[in-house]
Amino acid sequence: MVSGQSHASFDGRVALVTGAGSGIGLAATRRLVDAGARVTLLGRTRSKLEEATAELPNDKTLIAIAQHEKPSEVESAIDATMERFGALDIVVNNAGEYTRGTVSETSTDDWEHGLAVNLTGPFLLTRAALPHLRRSARGGVIINVASTLALQPIPGATSYCVAKAGLVMLTRATALEEASHGVRAVVICPGVVDTPIHHNPKNDATGHTRFLEEMGKLHPLGRVGTVDEVAQLILFLASDASSWTTGSVIPIDGGISLT
Repeated sequence: MVSGQSHASFDGRVALVTGAGSGIGLAATRRLVDAGARVTLLGRTRSKLEEATAELPNDKTLIAIAQHEKPSEVESAIDATMERFGALDIVVNNAGEYTRGTVSETSTDDWEHGLAVNLTGPFLLTRAALPHLRRSARGGVIINVASTLALQPIPGATSYCVAKAGLVMLTRATALEEASHGVRAVVICPGVVDTPIHHNPKNDATGHTRFLEEMGKLHPLGRVGTVDEVAQLILFLASDASSWTTGSVIPIDGGISLT
């Protein structure tokens, strides 16, 4: 049970989390389930999702195998959630992919792929979820996971920076348009977090530790973040304690966006 978080605050609530098989998505799923929510875990890899749900109550979880950038698969995941749980109150658009390449070297295919997985996917899921979120008894919530690179670009990751910046604006536009329907939308911008995205199979544990230490030095607080730190923020933003928060762009980055 999450310390300080009442199960009652999420009892009866239903969430859908993308990229739920590992990293921030899995940590957020654990927090939501522990707080009383039922959760659809959406991802591409069945084995990862099955491993994730093995440690969670069967009656609290549903696996949805889907690529969120494909409209029909998104709609199927939403339909499965409604059939299983009868409602949808919270969407966490966490899935994404770090894409590399400068403006001059990025091919059209790579550009379109980067936008699809990091921006179009969240748009499609948001669009499909809105009719259900509008009917949420306590107000629907959309939490988008962007990046500090949405706020300050770095060289060599153009499509990623652009897509995540677009996700910030998608969040704000959604918040403005859906406020009258009682739906909130917020976006968080993590700095470097210790997730599987940074696990290079060519590096041993020592190499990974060294990478995290070097990245940590770039953050004023002197370290990278943990997935659970991000998950706790997601839980707060999804809760009634954050019911007057919408359209907000929230860095969670150890101060790196200040530099």
